[in-house]
Amino acid sequence: MSVINKGLIIFLLIAACLELNQLQAQNLTSSPYSRFALGDPNNQSFTRYTGMGGSGIAVAHPHFLNSLNPATYGALNFTAYQAGLRLSSVKMENNSGSQVSNNASLAYFALGFPALSRKWGMGFGLLPYSNVGYKIEQTLENSETPASRFYEGSGGLNQFYFSNGFNLSPALKLGVNTSYLFGVIEQDRSIEFNNFNYFNTRIVNSTSVGSFHFNFGLHYTFDSLGLSPSDSLLMFDKRIKLNADSVSTLKKAIAASTSEEEKNVFKSALSSAEQAISEDKKQRALVRNRKAKGDWSLSAGLIFSPKLNLDAKESVIAYNFKYATGTEREVIRDTIENTESVKGKISLPLSAGVGLSMRKGNKWLINIDYTLQNWQDFRYFDRTDSLSDSWKIAAGVQYTPNDRAIKSYWKAMQYRAGFNYSQTFLQLNESRLNEYGISLGLGLPVKRVGTTVHFAAEAGMRGTVDNNLVRENYLRFSLGFTLNDRWFIKPRYD
Repeated sequence: MSVINKGLIIFLLIAACLELNQLQAQNLTSSPYSRFALGDPNNQSFTRYTGMGGSGIAVAHPHFLNSLNPATYGALNFTAYQAGLRLSSVKMENNSGSQVSNNASLAYFALGFPALSRKWGMGFGLLPYSNVGYKIEQTLENSETPASRFYEGSGGLNQFYFSNGFNLSPALKLGVNTSYLFGVIEQDRSIEFNNFNYFNTRIVNSTSVGSFHFNFGLHYTFDSLGLSPSDSLLMFDKRIKLNADSVSTLKKAIAASTSEEEKNVFKSALSSAEQAISEDKKQRALVRNRKAKGDWSLSAGLIFSPKLNLDAKESVIAYNFKYATGTEREVIRDTIENTESVKGKISLPLSAGVGLSMRKGNKWLINIDYTLQNWQDFRYFDRTDSLSDSWKIAAGVQYTPNDRAIKSYWKAMQYRAGFNYSQTFLQLNESRLNEYGISLGLGLPVKRVGTTVHFAAEAGMRGTVDNNLVRENYLRFSLGFTLNDRWFIKPRYD
């Protein structure tokens, strides 16, 4: 890659970083459920994995980054740059009506490379951690004086992370993410009366977060033949050696025997042993060839993030006011509370996940993940919220007809599909909110420039219209790219 192109890539990555930081102040969601906890949790998976239902904890690849498990960085053989965009359209409905909201955002950018070939990979990136954006009006029908409550929120948290993945053995990888969470969440509550003789009340809460946190990952690849003892190379070797010892013993017995009848028995056993050796050698060769071609293999992944207390500052201002006649300009009568930058802690819950991935060469990839988070322990400046422990199951598949196809581009493309189902941390009005979604994706290789363009489409639903709640039906579209190069890789020859 030319110096100009490399400079352009660096410029684009820096611009993406600055743009994502600017997006922190914008509303990237319109969900009323972003009012709770730290906001709407962001999809942490890159577009490649989004197309597979968001699964991929156990997927390690030499060309693609995986933000779900830091241990997978140990598999990198090439420098990889990744960035993505997301578009979403959400229809929110309850028993009173419905509305549609559209949002767009820069989803992520990341860079990873092999720091020490076959031993250590590292990378860094920036992506949203949570989004807050809601505006809710509630009419107080039982009030003697007509009034309305308003709830409004904006902002969210971003995550800058530094990943390291280490190869402890050819099969075992260990990884750690060091992340810095930062951002501002603004929340506004007010009671406004229709009677001009009454003063309205507004409470504005602003919380800024800036704190480090850590999460860890493991990745293990099993011997593809170890799943079936009858197909294990080690088992074949043991059987061949055992029969070879029998052949040697039988030959000696035949030579030492003086009875023709006894010799015939030994010769029959010798023939059977030699035939077994021949058959085992043939089967061993077939198994070895399958192994060399990368037949079915199994990988397992584990991720863990301990409970952490994030450093935060909270400012609160509360006041009574009226609107100036004929305008929306507030005229403040008096200030009820005014506190600035009070230091406190936000408890980030413990989370863990496990994943399995089966691969057949470069043709098939099948994943399944299970994750959970202990949101019951969530505290926001020692205040609790209406939260419960959450869990999610995600599964997906990728099919590539022929990754080396030249004449047919369709055969070189990667076709993806997946689904996910989760029990969210929200329990409101005695209803537990669940979410489910399905996804489709494509990987479009551009081999001349070492790039893969990823596309994913998701459709799903969260919530319910029961008990005066809101049901969200969403469509999300993700566009990402991966650019591979040999930066930071020392050439073997000058």
